[in-house]
This record gives sequence, structure tokens and C-alpha cells, in this order.
Amino acid sequence: MADTPLKAIIVEDDPMVAQINSRYLQKVPGLELAGMFGNGQKALEHLRRSKVDLVVLDVYMPELDGLALLRILRQEGNKCEVIMVTAANDAGQVDELLKLGVADYLVKPFTELRFIEALEKCLARARMAGSGDELSQQAIDRMLGAGREPAAEARAAPAPLSETPKGLQPGTLDTILKVLGDLPDFRGCEEVAALTGLSKVTVRRYLNHLTDLGMAESSIDYDTGGRPSVKYRRK
Repeated sequence: MADTPLKAIIVEDDPMVAQINSRYLQKVPGLELAGMFGNGQKALEHLRRSKVDLVVLDVYMPELDGLALLRILRQEGNKCEVIMVTAANDAGQVDELLKLGVADYLVKPFTELRFIEALEKCLARARMAGSGDELSQQAIDRMLGAGREPAAEARAAPAPLSETPKGLQPGTLDTILKVLGDLPDFRGCEEVAALTGLSKVTVRRYLNHLTDLGMAESSIDYDTGGRPSVKYRRK
């Protein structure tokens, strides 16, 4: 049973974010992506008819938001692991989600390493909970998330620009970094895309990579009149 992959689903209404998260998830051995859903209602229907071990759940979604979905799952006795993903970090909301038993809470934008750390923690918790063994204090601490090593991104040394991930070009990365450095404050992907002639999707990938490297920083703009947007500036 220990070798049986745990089934995970992603519930996220932004298709691009869902695809990125699915690529991250499939990098973790022991997890199997069992589906992606663009709203909470369809996810609930799936969860009621199929066993799922882990749900990566966005908060703000149409039809049925993540918080409402989680409340229903717990009321129905579903004890699956849940990683909440949201652009909000309101203390009251975080407290309620923790009381509903979420395993981790990720505030957008987050790094690949931080997301994988959350996935691996859930995987370890599920494995230990299903083992039937007596647990040491250290094992219990790991299940509770206490006393663990610093986050992976804090331990990892930044990669040089010449060692960009597959699909990213060092020259393009340099160009975006220069453009970002010429801007006086936080700017969105649309503005950087207009200045570089690249698509918004492409620019977002490079900006997120620069953020992972610690060469740029991001901030969430809530004053958009709609969905919060992520903006970036050079460090």
C-alpha cells in the first residue's frame, strides 16, 4: 500500500494557474493528479463519488468558493488533506481554515519550491497516518508541521541567470530584468509585456522565475475593482 500513489485534485478557476500547479504536483513522486476543476461545485460532485486524498483548493471561485466547499466536506466527514491557495491572507480567514483542518495555506504568488514543500508535507502526513505504526515525537512533529527544517526556498542557493529552467532563455530573462529595473515601482505583466513585445503569459513566467531567484519581488494589488492582480519590481 505504501507504493500506491495518493490521488490529488486541483480546484482552481484560473486555467493558467491550474496548469502550472499541475506541473508542480506531478513532480512529486507518490502523488497522482486525478483531476482539475474550475469551480467548487464540480469538485464537490467528484469528491462525493470518488476517493481523493489531497485537494489543492483555491478560495475565490464561481458557483461554490473554496471555503464553502471545505465546510461541506468536513460536515460530510471527508477528512482529505487540503492545501488552500489564495491571494488573501486575512487573519480571520486563516484562523477559520486552520480550524477546518487545512494542511497548509499558500498565498499567491508562491514559489514552486514552497508549493512542492506543502505537497511533500501532505504526502508524509498521509503516509504516516495510514501506516498504523506507533509514532515518535519527531514523527508527530513532522505530521503537525512543527520543528521542521527551514523552507526549501530558504535553503536553496539562487541559480545564475545562465542556468534558467527549460523553456526560458537567458537573453530574454536579461531583457525583462533590465526593463523591470527601469520601472520606478511595482508594475503588472501587461506593462512589462508592452515594453518587451512579449506575450503577457510569457512575461509572467519570467517574472515568477526572477522572483524565485530573489532578483525581483512581487506584491498583490487589491485595488483593481475585480480580481486582485500580481505586480512586480526589481530588487
